[in-house]
Amino acid sequence: MPINMLKRIRVKNFKSLENTEINFSKNSFLIGMNGTGKTTILQAIDFLSAISSGEVEEWLKVRGWLKKDLTFYGNKKLIIEFRIEFELERVTYFWIILFNSQTLKSTKELIIKKTIDSEDRTILGLINGYYSINKVKKEKINFNYKGSLLSGLKSDLLGDELNGIHRFFNDIRSAELLSPILMKKRAREAKEGIGLGGEKLSAFLNALDVDKKEKLRQSLKSFFPYIESFETKSLRSGWKTLSLVEKQNNQLIETDSMHLSDGILRILAILSQLLTTESILIFDEIEDGINQEFVEKLVDTLVESSHQTIVATHSPLLLNYLDDDIAKESILFVYKTKDGATKVENFFEVIAKYQDISNHEYDLFGAGEIMQRVNLLELTDNLIHEANCEDSH
Repeated sequence: MPINMLKRIRVKNFKSLENTEINFSKNSFLIGMNGTGKTTILQAIDFLSAISSGEVEEWLKVRGWLKKDLTFYGNKKLIIEFRIEFELERVTYFWIILFNSQTLKSTKELIIKKTIDSEDRTILGLINGYYSINKVKKEKINFNYKGSLLSGLKSDLLGDELNGIHRFFNDIRSAELLSPILMKKRAREAKEGIGLGGEKLSAFLNALDVDKKEKLRQSLKSFFPYIESFETKSLRSGWKTLSLVEKQNNQLIETDSMHLSDGILRILAILSQLLTTESILIFDEIEDGINQEFVEKLVDTLVESSHQTIVATHSPLLLNYLDDDIAKESILFVYKTKDGATKVENFFEVIAKYQDISNHEYDLFGAGEIMQRVNLLELTDNLIHEANCEDSH
């Protein structure tokens, strides 16, 4: 279990997340029919990072979104609400954010530290244009900021605890739009990672220190024993190029990234992400373009890493490689209600209620095989029917 992780999040009025609560584990796998909101959940977590860093406008620009795209089907209600439970250094915190989608900044924030021996303590408060840290004298906000108030306060004012929280959310890394086409291209800079689509991969690899390059080389070689190393070069214009050196018939052959297979590039990008941060890693359909012979090792790599990972997938094969205990905890079923709102439930808990699958079958089949045996549309109908019955009472 990682020391630092997101445990629970409740989101209101963000895209299809009208009022959605999600419980996360060390490795969470989102499954469900197309268009149910799996990618939206990944985007919401990455959006938290943009709020924390204050780079909300940049976040929208990268995706080509408008401000109105942030709210529930363009809802005229401007406030997006996040209630987040997370753990840092084995201490539990709660972060409540009311974010105005028009001004692109929080209008209310509370960061609360949960303590065992005394009352929970508010370590950051923002209400009605005033803020306080550790309940010290309230100060009027007389400066501009975007996103979270954390992004507008100097680090020496925040102190170690709030700086640690700020860093944790800033360092969330998303590769939800990984594209081999983008990864093949030259890149000029990579301040913090490989980019949303992997477009900064060559520049990121070029900037790695010697130890991290060797660690990545060994990881890549564990997937592809014939690959000796990866090489990057700096051009005069500042662009960086990427190539792989393979050993074939006792000869070393260097291949430019433009001619590398999509699967190799995707695995290289995923392994690179593991070097970028100690925070959360986000992947969408991580198995795309990767041979099934490598999927098991890829799953093992994620599970064995110290990172919290959140993955959206359609692959029963990928789920089959999860140990039973991990699968029962980490597979989340995503579906939509009749009004288009995304909801999330623990997969094994809901099939135990609605599907004719016994505990004995859990021992006979892998998680992916069970997923294939379950009618996901029927499961959705049962969940919606139950919710309607509860509402009627």
